[in-house]
Amino acid sequence: MGNGRHLTAWLLLGLLTVVGAGGAVLGVVQSPKSASLDAAVANTLAAPNYTEVLSEVTQEGDQTDYLVYQAPDRLGGYIESGSKRTHTYVYIIGPLEYQSVTVSSKASTAHLSFYKQASPGGAKSSDPVQRYLSYAIPKNVKQSGNTYTYRLTERSTQGGSETGVFTYTVSGQYISEFTLTLPQGSVKLIISQVGTSPPVALPSGAKLIAG
Repeated sequence: MGNGRHLTAWLLLGLLTVVGAGGAVLGVVQSPKSASLDAAVANTLAAPNYTEVLSEVTQEGDQTDYLVYQAPDRLGGYIESGSKRTHTYVYIIGPLEYQSVTVSSKASTAHLSFYKQASPGGAKSSDPVQRYLSYAIPKNVKQSGNTYTYRLTERSTQGGSETGVFTYTVSGQYISEFTLTLPQGSVKLIISQVGTSPPVALPSGAKLIAG
């Protein structure tokens, strides 16, 4: 699946540095009705299910993933890309991944053909929410209401440096939005229907083909 594929290397490098330098933010002041940032992250990662929209903008092009995660081992939805708005449907159920042929966004999902193959990492490792929210958060986080922001500067592959801006929005007990903005692109992750998302299953009438 796409899921931040172009910016993941920078993200991993930077956040691993954060883990080594310091621990998660604790005791940040919050409104009585909302969880602290670290608690909201933990609550979201531990939720039984949620719906998510991942929008990625890079120099190579734009891509949006519309997904539902169902703990512990199901992830499904579709990837939208290209100016002609094509969709690729992808489901990870247990140890297997099912990916459809790419179709027009207006095409019916009935009787889609899915290529079946092993999914070594499983749903959790492919889920954008689990990946982007599972790293430690530094202590120098700025808070404005229920929005938390911090900057992280890393060396670029060209020998200079570049700064990423991380923003988290807390709604109630969960994270509702995460963004990472870099000079070469951005990631925006919107999380909703926590605990009330529909079950993940292949579309009715799907045709399975061995990969």
